[in-house]
Amino acid sequence: MTWRFWVELVSAIGYGMLSAIIPVFHSEAFIVAGAATKVLGAFPMSLGLAIGMTAGKMAMFWAVRHGKELRWFKRPSTADVEPGTWRARWRALGTRAAHLLDHPVWGKPVLLVSAMSGIPPFYPLVFVAGAGRINAWTFAALTLLGFFVRNFVLALATLGVVSLW
Repeated sequence: MTWRFWVELVSAIGYGMLSAIIPVFHSEAFIVAGAATKVLGAFPMSLGLAIGMTAGKMAMFWAVRHGKELRWFKRPSTADVEPGTWRARWRALGTRAAHLLDHPVWGKPVLLVSAMSGIPPFYPLVFVAGAGRINAWTFAALTLLGFFVRNFVLALATLGVVSLW
């Protein structure tokens, strides 16, 4: 492992963390630009982005899980909402999503598929998972694996297209 590998890895980790927290910074654009110009290698770039994105998503996960215990976020008991309003529909959707991620059979595959494909969007799933009962280590492992597969496939596809050009 050369110094170039470590520079690529560290730069990808930094961008991955930024991309995980601020959705405007697309990791896909970073992969395509790095692979198309052949400035970054496919493996260190994919691994670094996966590590950085997992670290950023874990920060969001822990903020949701433990942030609700902070004094200034505690609210008085919520009043019931009227059925048929947008608040009732939104609350029902959140409840269904939380039950799906907490389900012993469907929760883990949904997280993994979301991390690998982006369907359903992973960003809101982080908040639902943080509010739910999923184990943090399981969440981190599925996130790391899913993001690595997603980034590596995109990097290899970009290199393949560039080599045909």
